[in-house]
Amino acid sequence: MLISKKFVNLFFMLIFVSFFVLASFASADTLGQQKIFFVNKEFDKYSRTQLETTLRQVSDKMYFYIEDSYWGKISFTSQQKLMNNMLGLAKEFETNIYPKETALWGSEPNPGIDGDSKITILLEDLKKSNGGYFDTVHGYSKQIANDSNEREMISLSAEAFVSDLDLAKVFLAHEFHHLISFNQKDLLKKVAEEVWLNELRAEYSVSVVGYNNPYSGSNLENRFDVFLKNPSDSITEWPNVFDDYAIVNAFGQYLAEQYGSVILSETLRSDGSTVGIPSINEYLRLKGYSEKFEDIFGYWMAAIYLNNTSINNRLGYLNQDLRHIRVVPQQQVNLSGGLTEISVFRFLKPWQPSWWEFDMSSFQGDLSKSLKLSALGETGGIFPVFYLVIYNDGSVEFNKLKLNSGNGSAFVISSEKVPNKVIVMATNGTKIDGFGESESGLSVRIDTKVVSTEEAVASVVKDGSLIKRRGESEIYVIWGKYKRYLNPGIISLYGHLDPTKAIELEPEVFHSYITANYVRYVDGEEVYAVWPDGTKHWMNITPKQWDDSGRDWNAIFVINDLELNYYKTGADIVR
Repeated sequence: MLISKKFVNLFFMLIFVSFFVLASFASADTLGQQKIFFVNKEFDKYSRTQLETTLRQVSDKMYFYIEDSYWGKISFTSQQKLMNNMLGLAKEFETNIYPKETALWGSEPNPGIDGDSKITILLEDLKKSNGGYFDTVHGYSKQIANDSNEREMISLSAEAFVSDLDLAKVFLAHEFHHLISFNQKDLLKKVAEEVWLNELRAEYSVSVVGYNNPYSGSNLENRFDVFLKNPSDSITEWPNVFDDYAIVNAFGQYLAEQYGSVILSETLRSDGSTVGIPSINEYLRLKGYSEKFEDIFGYWMAAIYLNNTSINNRLGYLNQDLRHIRVVPQQQVNLSGGLTEISVFRFLKPWQPSWWEFDMSSFQGDLSKSLKLSALGETGGIFPVFYLVIYNDGSVEFNKLKLNSGNGSAFVISSEKVPNKVIVMATNGTKIDGFGESESGLSVRIDTKVVSTEEAVASVVKDGSLIKRRGESEIYVIWGKYKRYLNPGIISLYGHLDPTKAIELEPEVFHSYITANYVRYVDGEEVYAVWPDGTKHWMNITPKQWDDSGRDWNAIFVINDLELNYYKTGADIVR
C-alpha cells in the first residue's frame, strides 16, 4: 500500500519508566464517556500534561478517545472521516495487526492494570515530528505513579489519523509492539529492554503485518532513504532522531533474514533476564552458532556495502526490494605508485559502523605488489575490524582482522588474482549494554601500505605453519623456503598441529616453496630421506658428499621420535 509522503518523517516515541506493578480494576468504558488523561508534554503539540477527551468509538479490542479541543476545531467532514477511520483501524487491528504480532511477540498486558482487555487509543494533537508514542507509566498504579492513566494506552497523532489511514496503521503496528514488549520484559521479567532493540523490533513489526509490501512508498523505503544519507550512525545510542530508526530497521531486516524472525521473538520472550546484545549472544550460544553479535554486525557492514548474495548469502539482503541498497564509504582512497601508504582515523561511538575503501586498480597486473592492513584502537577499547577484498576476476573474500590488545594486521596478497579494492569496516564494540541517548566514543586508526608480495607471504606464513594449495587437500609444513608433505598419520603425531588451520595459498605462492623430504630426529645427527611409501632412508654419505651434490642443509626438517619410528627402514642412500 502507499503511504503519504507528508508524514514519512514522523517519529515513533517510546518512554520507559521502571516501576513495580500493582493491579487495579475498573468497569468498562461507555460510548460518550468523558475523561481527563495525563499526556506527555514532550510530544504534545502545546506541551500540555493533561487533556479532556471523549470516547467516540468502541470495538471488540479498542477504545478510541479523541482530544476534545482537537475535535472541536476540525470540520464536520473531518470529524466524519475521523469516525470512519477509527472503524477502519479497529477492523485492521483486530483482523491483522493483533493476531500477527501476538503470534510472534506474545501477549500484551491482558486484562492489564485496569482489568479490561480493551486497549485505549488516544488521538492527540501531537508535535509535527511525532506520529505516536507509548508511555509505560500508564501501566502502573497511581499508588506508584501519580500521573498514570492506569490502562493499556497508545497515543497517536490525530492529524495523521485524519489525513492517512494507511499511515495510522503503520503507527499502531509499531506502537502496539511496545505495549507487548512492556508486558514481556518489564512486567513479566522485571527488566527493561535496551531502547535500540525495542525500537528495532517495533520497526520490524511493520513488516510482520505486511505494511512494507509493496516496497514503494512504504515505511521501509523511507527508512532506507534516511539511512543511506547517513549510514554511519550508532545503532545503540538513542537520541531519538530519524537516523536512529533508519539504522535499526536496516540492521533488523538483515538480522531477521539471516536468522529468522525467531531471533527477535525468542530474545524478547525468553525466560532469562538478559537484554540487548547479551540476549542475542545468549540466543546464538544456545542455538549452537559459533558467531557472536559482533560477527553478525561485521557481516552486515559487508552486506550493506556489497549487497550481492550470488557471492555469499551473508553478503547481501535476500529481499529483492533491498538488492539496490549500497552504502558509500566515508572515505575512499586511490593507492598508486605516488601514494603507497596512508593512515586514516575515525572517532567511533558504540556500534557505529564505518567504511573505508582502498582502490588498488593502478597496480593491476603487478603480482609483485600486495597490501598490508593494520588497525590500532584507542587504549581500553574493543574494535571489531573486518575487510572485504574484491579481486580483478570478480571474486570476493570477507575476513576479520584479529586484534590483540587493540592492535593487529593482515596482508592481502596478490597471486593469480589481484586485489582491485579493499574495503575496511570497523566499529566500536567496547560497550555491550546500558546504552543511553548520548554515548562517548573512542578512536581507531587504520593503516594501509603497499608492500612486496614476497614480504607479505613471508609475514603471513611462519616457519612451522601448515599450508596447502588452494582447492587441494594435501597438507605441507614449511620451514624457510622449503615445504614438506605430511600425511594425516604424521600430523596426528604432533598435538600442536591442526590440519583445519592450514593456510590456503594460491598456486604460484604455494609453488614458491621448494619441496623437500629430508628429516633428522631432534636429538640425533643422522639425516634421512622419507618417501611417500612410508619408508625412511639413511643418507649414508659424508658432509662433503652432501655439499658436492648441491643439497641444502636448510632443507632438513627436525622431527620427533614418534615420527621417526613411524617409518619403516629402507635401503641407505649412498650418493
